[in-house]
Amino acid sequence: MIRDKLLIAFDGTNAAGKTTLIYSVASRLKEQGLNCEVLVEPARNSPTADAILLYNQGSFDMPAQLELFALHIVQCVRATKNSTLIISDRTPISTMAYNDMLITNRTKHEEDLINVAESFTDVWTSYYDIIFYCQDYFVSTQEDDKIRKGDDEFQKTLDAKTRQLYEKAGANLVYIPKGLSLTERTDFVINELKKARGL
Repeated sequence: MIRDKLLIAFDGTNAAGKTTLIYSVASRLKEQGLNCEVLVEPARNSPTADAILLYNQGSFDMPAQLELFALHIVQCVRATKNSTLIISDRTPISTMAYNDMLITNRTKHEEDLINVAESFTDVWTSYYDIIFYCQDYFVSTQEDDKIRKGDDEFQKTLDAKTRQLYEKAGANLVYIPKGLSLTERTDFVINELKKARGL
């Protein structure tokens, strides 16, 4: 909880249906009269990420990763102004997992930054009331989807690293069962929220 507002998040591999599920859950909650706000994954709104992923301009380095890390937190804090419940697409944990995968040849300065960011992330994660983790793994075959297209093994390794960091941070992680339809996933999330927070 942050500023007496409920804060939940969704995470999982790329193309696992997180964003579609988030908007389905938000729609259901709004139908029930709950004021909620959806926070877009920072990488989707980052000019730096777009330049790297879409136009091959540069690569992910610490400044690029720190931008995404900070945006996760800034978005959450700003959303408390007008919303009762805040729904975040991913958390800073996912950025830390990407750091581990993408920034391999680190300078001492980069290593120090990552260590500090990881310690901060462990504490920040306690603000999330529930983090729903999508376990389905969908392989994107769309050749023109440059954001989701990637190495399947990279995604599997990233998934394992992300789960490991959540466990290390002591996150209240709720795993969404595999193989559910969108309606079933939405029902599952709503029921978990009702059990946990009486929504």
